[in-house]
Amino acid sequence: MPKDAQTSDVSLADRLQPLLRADEPRIRLDEMVARIEGQEGLAPVLFVLTLPVMLPLPPGVSMVMALPILLVAPQLMANRRRLWLPDWLARRTVKQSELAKLLKRVLPTLERVEKLVRPRLAFLTGPVGAFDVGVACTVIGVILVAPLPFANLLPSWSLCAFSLGLTRRDGLFVAIGYGLLAAALAVIGLAVLGVGLGIGQLRSLV
Repeated sequence: MPKDAQTSDVSLADRLQPLLRADEPRIRLDEMVARIEGQEGLAPVLFVLTLPVMLPLPPGVSMVMALPILLVAPQLMANRRRLWLPDWLARRTVKQSELAKLLKRVLPTLERVEKLVRPRLAFLTGPVGAFDVGVACTVIGVILVAPLPFANLLPSWSLCAFSLGLTRRDGLFVAIGYGLLAAALAVIGLAVLGVGLGIGQLRSLV
């Protein structure tokens, strides 16, 4: 990892400001990426690509919007500095009004959280740490594109923690991301187990 990419003096909240000020009725995914990319690699991009997943979209649309996560993951593992998106996905758009509404809710909390951020637990944010986060993001991407109702909240928070931790080189937030992912997997596992038990009970009554 280049030396100048080891820490960032630009907050993630500041990087999101161009998206808040955009005046297009709809904004393409590649335009969202271009407005936030910096020298910190793909971590800020990971955060902004998580935002559409958090929008109140129909299940099919939200699954498509989660596809870029599966593209970011291997590129994180390869330590790429710029994100590659296939053209058909780069042209996907979200409503600017909905994105701005979400940003207005997210930014105040993000600004407060970033006051707590500082470089620490460097082993979680270096090249090996970024590779491990890429693996975790692959798992999250699979969860988000799978037809699982109400299964995007904890994984989305996990992605936000990962991206903030990698952007500002704070391993504590990366660790929080792993904790949120573990909680998401536990919740999904319990839900699947509950559905399985319910189906078993119904079959026993037939």
